[in-house]
Amino acid sequence: MSYCLNPDCQNPQNHNGTGFCQSCGAKLLLKDRYQVIQLLGQGATGRTFLAVDEDQPSQPRCVIKQFFGENVTDAAVSSPSTQGIKHRHSKTFSQTAKQLDELGKHPLIPELWASFEQDGHQYLVKKYIEGENLALEVADIGTFSEPQIRELLKDVLPVLSFAHNHQIVHGDIKPENIIRRPDGKLILVDYGDVTLTGTSLPAEKRVSGSAEYIAPEQTQGKATPSTDLYSLGVTCIHLLTQLSPFDLFDIKTETWVWRDYLSAPVNPHLGVILDKLLERSPKKRYQSAAQVLKDLNSWILVSPATPQKTRLAAGAIGGAAIAILMATLSARVPAPVPHTAYNPQEMPITLPDLSYSAPRLDSNIQPLRTFAVDSGPFWSVAVSGDGRTLATGSYDGTVQLWDLGTGQLKTILAGHFGAVWTVAISPDGQTLATGSEDKTIKIWDLRTGELRDTLNGHSEAIFSLAFSPDGQTLASASEDNTIKLWNWRAGNQQRTLQGHSEEVQSVAFSPDGQTLASGSSDDTVKLWNWRTGQLRHTLKGHSDAVWSVAISPDGATLATGSWDNTIKLWDLDSGLLVNTFIGHSDQIQSVAFSPDGRTLASGDMDGTIKLWQLGTGGLVGTLKGHSSWVKLAFSPQGQTLISGSFDDTIKMWSLCP
Repeated sequence: MSYCLNPDCQNPQNHNGTGFCQSCGAKLLLKDRYQVIQLLGQGATGRTFLAVDEDQPSQPRCVIKQFFGENVTDAAVSSPSTQGIKHRHSKTFSQTAKQLDELGKHPLIPELWASFEQDGHQYLVKKYIEGENLALEVADIGTFSEPQIRELLKDVLPVLSFAHNHQIVHGDIKPENIIRRPDGKLILVDYGDVTLTGTSLPAEKRVSGSAEYIAPEQTQGKATPSTDLYSLGVTCIHLLTQLSPFDLFDIKTETWVWRDYLSAPVNPHLGVILDKLLERSPKKRYQSAAQVLKDLNSWILVSPATPQKTRLAAGAIGGAAIAILMATLSARVPAPVPHTAYNPQEMPITLPDLSYSAPRLDSNIQPLRTFAVDSGPFWSVAVSGDGRTLATGSYDGTVQLWDLGTGQLKTILAGHFGAVWTVAISPDGQTLATGSEDKTIKIWDLRTGELRDTLNGHSEAIFSLAFSPDGQTLASASEDNTIKLWNWRAGNQQRTLQGHSEEVQSVAFSPDGQTLASGSSDDTVKLWNWRTGQLRHTLKGHSDAVWSVAISPDGATLATGSWDNTIKLWDLDSGLLVNTFIGHSDQIQSVAFSPDGRTLASGDMDGTIKLWQLGTGGLVGTLKGHSSWVKLAFSPQGQTLISGSFDDTIKMWSLCP
């Protein structure tokens, strides 16, 4: 069956093999290659069709978006106002096409195949996504459960954040536009009606979107990321109740009454999140997908149902809750080159715990500076060797480069499709490596911000990166329980180290480049001769996941921070336990040595930072300022400590008068 694209055609259905519409005479093959076979939907600004690309040998299916153009008579063609309207439409369409082409690089956003104008209309051709939309799914299986709504939010919110960062507002989020692929992943389709070229839409687009789902201000021409979030909230309550959103809003009281129609109550925390998504006032509503995810993540992390000892799989943010919530935003890509897996013989060492309970000496040190951007929370920090540049990784897939002298944001690097959980700067200060939830490692020129390479090989998220002292090798720790060693300049894997039974959370090279230390959720620390792949020691002493490892500048001492609330110091050569620092009241996320090796900084889940003197084993300071977990890095001069936190802030602390 061929479908006529003429909006005025009274009988658009035609038999196959017909070149022209039997009703209106219009040519049926669009651009002499696309055969339209079915109308999928229609809105105020255009229509969406299922089509076949007959120009490709496989004749793949595609989706065509037709935008209604201006109907202008011949006599009016020369009118300045008409020409202005046509010019504005053409320019806006061109900008939208460019933005959608950029969006199509995201693995969970349909790829844009073509954009063009024909017969007074504008067209976008996109890849067709196999699967069933949620409107059909809810009609088939009934109302969604609370876990299914959480799954929807964790799949769609990161993608919305990516689109909003590229200046695109979807504008028509509803169950019909969310497709469940055969692999179960939820895909948001039908982008293109609205672009973030300002806060106001032209008059002809003011009623874009579906009336049941759009935010009140969208009908008046206001389209922002917040309007998409409103529509997502309405979609959620429809799926929870299987009722029209019109029936879930009480006009008399001007309140949502969706809870009255639930077959089973939802967790109050989820209810609060949905209520904030549904706020009629834009000022009271969530302003970004990041804010929604942060509340969703925080709720799960503090859920009383969470076991005291949980195997966690999101190294930079403190728990598998994030791994559950964040969408897996990149396709599984095989390693570019073959590699050899090593399974060495372990040499376990178990020694008495030589605990030392240090006195609590709270410090009155105040941060020198606090700065942040909207892309927080910050999950990773690194300082360049000259002390001038700070690199931070954020949940939304971006990396920020800061001038530490002024505290000014220099540039934002975008390229990852998931949270950036680790950043590392090469010893020469010229290269930045970033690891992400999207399972990739990206190599950047730190001076220009240019993306040099993308390293594929891990099958799960990357939690930690470290450059060897000579800068030639990059080590990566992953949720897939492995450590990989890379010749990053050539883009090749050198070796895969296997031995941990659970996620590898942190890696660190010794200053002499002979030893690689790794900490894992299996409660152990391993010391490797990474050049040969031999496992030298397995250190056992922590009673919970080891989230951070650091080696002193003199190469003599290994510090490990654990979710058992303790820090342990080990002799790096022998693997013997030297000391245990007790003082944190929450799980430890990060440990870092000062450049002179005399001070150890540690940060925990509640945002507390403690400073320890290695010579005496004493607690010399407690820094309070963050409200959530922190990652730490010293400046090379050792006088400044940098802390990046899940509370969306970065703080600089002066440790010298």
